[in-house]
Amino acid sequence: MSVFRLLDAYRRECAAVALSLLILVGLPGDARASDSQITISQTGDTMSLRYDPSSMTVSAGTTVTWTNSGSTAITITSPDGLFDSETVSPGSSFSYTFDTPGSYRYFCVPFPHMKGVITVTP
Repeated sequence: MSVFRLLDAYRRECAAVALSLLILVGLPGDARASDSQITISQTGDTMSLRYDPSSMTVSAGTTVTWTNSGSTAITITSPDGLFDSETVSPGSSFSYTFDTPGSYRYFCVPFPHMKGVITVTP
């Protein structure tokens, strides 16, 4: 009798794992798109300002949020004019949703050594 209980428990466990995998794999791409975070960090003077991470790959439909954790106002500016945060003060953030696959470079206008790239996949 105990062998049948073990087999029954094993089947339930397998069924739960299979259902979980179906839910994860079966979701459409847009439903899996999530928000991504980039932090503007500053460990010293303005030359230490940086985007962290400076490069990121996301799925189309993902909203990327840059949060200024430094002590200096910055910008997030696309050289082709696709997006421009204007001034992002310390403690503030800027978000942009990337809907089209491609590679999108950005930089900070007052501190052009700050550069980053977002790669968007279908």
